[in-house]
Amino acid sequence: MLRELKGGLTALALVVAGVLFAVSVDLGIPGQALLQSLRFHIAAALLGLVVLLFVAGAWRRAWVFVFVFAISVGQGAAIIYHQQEARIALAATPGKPLLKLLSFNLLSGNQNGENIARFIAGSGADVAVLMEAAPIASHVGILRQVYPYYAGCDDGSRCGGVVLLSRTPLADITVQSMSGAWQNRLVTASTTIDGQKLNIVAAHLVKPYFDDFAAEEFAKLGAVIGRLDGPLVLAGDFNAAAWSASIDGLVQRRNLAPGPSYPATWPVRLGPLGVPIDNVFTRAPLVISEVNALDDAMGSNHRGLLAEIRLTGS
Repeated sequence: MLRELKGGLTALALVVAGVLFAVSVDLGIPGQALLQSLRFHIAAALLGLVVLLFVAGAWRRAWVFVFVFAISVGQGAAIIYHQQEARIALAATPGKPLLKLLSFNLLSGNQNGENIARFIAGSGADVAVLMEAAPIASHVGILRQVYPYYAGCDDGSRCGGVVLLSRTPLADITVQSMSGAWQNRLVTASTTIDGQKLNIVAAHLVKPYFDDFAAEEFAKLGAVIGRLDGPLVLAGDFNAAAWSASIDGLVQRRNLAPGPSYPATWPVRLGPLGVPIDNVFTRAPLVISEVNALDDAMGSNHRGLLAEIRLTGS
């Protein structure tokens, strides 16, 4: 019986280790970007099997899988370290609070539109980036009292449902498509807050298992960001974690920095154990001093993010 248990645990561990290998090595296989977002969840599953192997007395096999676990987690940790290294250096410079930003995928079929609109209006955010914004279509009057300026869809039901709301006037507005999968899911604008002009980019990318479309969208997003000069905030639903190759590549190429943490946003039922597929990034001299996921998703399948952003060098 014990021998069979060891064999079964080893087989399961081999499967999970194989998945981790697919995460860590670029094999060009469909869905690999999705696995990369789940790297630490998969590694946790392998660690659980390692513990069971130790308990079962399969010490040698367990140590082999510990090695695989350490390699994959170490690789993921290195990605996070490099992202945070740039942010920490910027955050160490003097500055002042500049804006509060809300980023929230509302879920197109959400029936809590009025409650969401009232929450957004009372959130204290200077800028709100909303995806799948149809739920607020009938409640824009609530929002206009606080956010008289907007870009994207005026009623939340067109333009792919991406809406950018602002307390301060918006200029240089563009609404673009990133691929043929979805239309008009990239909104850019500039605004001036306390005398500081900044660019705001709102994006809702396809799911990572749409490999060709996903690659096309990240290329388009990177090109658009590259054409914008000066301070910049990028927020939205990326359908991928910040440590996935596609997002990390964008962060490195465009000199972006994440927040000090990566709050889990999806699926809602997993709470803090979920995956951080909604993200906020900044470009110097802006830096995120704090970012938190909303406690209440209000009927959405995503938890929204609230980010406090500072202007450094002032």
